Amino acid sequence: MKFRYQSRGGKDEERMKRWICSILCLSMVAGLASIEVKASKETGANENVIKIMGAQAPVTETASVETPKTEIPMPSLPVFIGNYTVKDENVFQTALNVADKTWVITGYVGNTSATTIYIPEKINGIKVAAVADKVFEGCPYLKNVVFMADVEIQGNSLFYQGYQGGSISYAAARPEIWGKADGKAAAFAAGAGLVFHPMDGSAKVSSKKAAGLTKATVTWSAVNGASSYNVYRKSGKGQYSLRSSISSGLSFTDTGLKAGTTYKYKVTPVFAASNGEIIEGYASKEISVAMVPAKLKGVHAKGVRGGVQVRWKRNKNVSGYQVYMKVHVKGFKTKFNRVKTITKNKITGYRYKMAVRGMKYSYKVRSFKKIKGKKIFSPFVTVSAKAK
Repeated sequence: MKFRYQSRGGKDEERMKRWICSILCLSMVAGLASIEVKASKETGANENVIKIMGAQAPVTETASVETPKTEIPMPSLPVFIGNYTVKDENVFQTALNVADKTWVITGYVGNTSATTIYIPEKINGIKVAAVADKVFEGCPYLKNVVFMADVEIQGNSLFYQGYQGGSISYAAARPEIWGKADGKAAAFAAGAGLVFHPMDGSAKVSSKKAAGLTKATVTWSAVNGASSYNVYRKSGKGQYSLRSSISSGLSFTDTGLKAGTTYKYKVTPVFAASNGEIIEGYASKEISVAMVPAKLKGVHAKGVRGGVQVRWKRNKNVSGYQVYMKVHVKGFKTKFNRVKTITKNKITGYRYKMAVRGMKYSYKVRSFKKIKGKKIFSPFVTVSAKAK
């Protein structure tokens, strides 16, 4: 397009400027309209895409969500390691009963795979009086519970209660109970329907020492159900230690003893549990054996004319005798003094010839045996008589 322009002064120039501005404005408007149309087409295309995607994945108005089922988790059991016995008093948690200064066992922190657990008579020197409920609920393999004292058992859920979850189930622990005959453990077992075993020790125990004072024999009465017996010994203020296990018979001869020493013995029955474990019962009463000559027998004193006569039975296993005497004087405290040492065991008497008529005299008589140049004495026997 060609424009012809002829200047007509100031008014024509003004018209030309306006006309040019109009042309430019129309061009700009046309450009903007073109951009808007393009954008509108693209927007429409996007809307179509959205509509297609919506058709592929429709959403229903009443969608339901399935709630997952809640199952009880299966418990984690300890590893079974076979027969395992716990006798350690430090595996228990305790609470002190202030009223009587005794323990109540409130927890167990030992090996939960244990098959036999002993309840001690004392913990740290303090008596155990009771066991709280649920103490052994974490011990699924428990086969034997051994009560070493007659303690109270609190509650009815002392042991593992088992598990039931769907097709998985574990049986509750039903251990056999060992304790004092007719005691609290026996009553608990009867109430819970559990097997109970009395484990009381021998009712009778005795001893006899040999003449040489180097060996002694301990004898005891039988215990029903015992498969064997353990013999324990201590000397002086020492601790008891196992001296021998006897599987046949009811006696034990201890050798290599030291003359002049006192030994103490006790005997415990041993039982075989149904699962093959060994259960040790209560000890018999303690018995002492002093490795010294026995007391003299037949010791007596009597007044004779002019004095007092003391006599005793002969002990052919000793080396001799000693005689001590004291005179009783009213208002005075007197003491025994040795008046005679006899070095032949055939001589079995002593006569004091200077006694005062009517006065009381007391005598202490003992035997002795020489071993490696040392005299080992028997206990004294004391007798009294008045002079004639």
